[in-house]
Amino acid sequence: MMAKITAWLKSLRPVSWVIIISLVMFVILLNIVPQGRDYDRAILPWNATVNEQGQVLALGLTLNESTLREISQLYGRDIEVKLFELPSGERSAEAYLHSAYVGTIHTALVAKLNLTPQQLDEYFARGARITVSKQGAREVLLNSQDTLDLFNYPIGEITMVPRRRLTAEAIEKRFGAPASIHTDDDGIAYWYFPDKGLELLLLEGSNDILRFKPLAAFNGK
Repeated sequence: MMAKITAWLKSLRPVSWVIIISLVMFVILLNIVPQGRDYDRAILPWNATVNEQGQVLALGLTLNESTLREISQLYGRDIEVKLFELPSGERSAEAYLHSAYVGTIHTALVAKLNLTPQQLDEYFARGARITVSKQGAREVLLNSQDTLDLFNYPIGEITMVPRRRLTAEAIEKRFGAPASIHTDDDGIAYWYFPDKGLELLLLEGSNDILRFKPLAAFNGK
């Protein structure tokens, strides 16, 4: 029997060997690569929830509790942190991930950090470089140590900007019917899902925006 098998193997052409090896490797990979896990489904945006304490749980994070460091652990370390000051004087600290995967969704992520006005003033005062936009907004780059420090602050809001646009049918299928819809003068449609802490912006001709916010932001919406 072994002699027959040996003779058959010797008769195979190189191309046949390549095919056989490829099939064997494919079977091995199927058994090695882990299958979908429960947490993958839990972090999908339509599975966001509000817990008994009124906290919004979205994308594997808890608003006003999870830190920027936890975002880096979930979605990668290629994060850009900046401070902003609007012409109105309003200041904020924000972090950007230009490319991340939430489950299978390719998206950009923007996290707004919770800092007190005094903390923001201190970081602004130590800014390494300041640029001013045509609209008069100031953008502040931080030194390395201050950037690292901000990874320990909690996230107040987190925004997804998926690479692929959403349709109204797909939204209702995944998220359900919104509690309310508002369209502003610029034609931007705001879909509100307070039970998920989600404000969904549908922009004509541009990427849609999914913004997860604390429940207080949905009062009256």
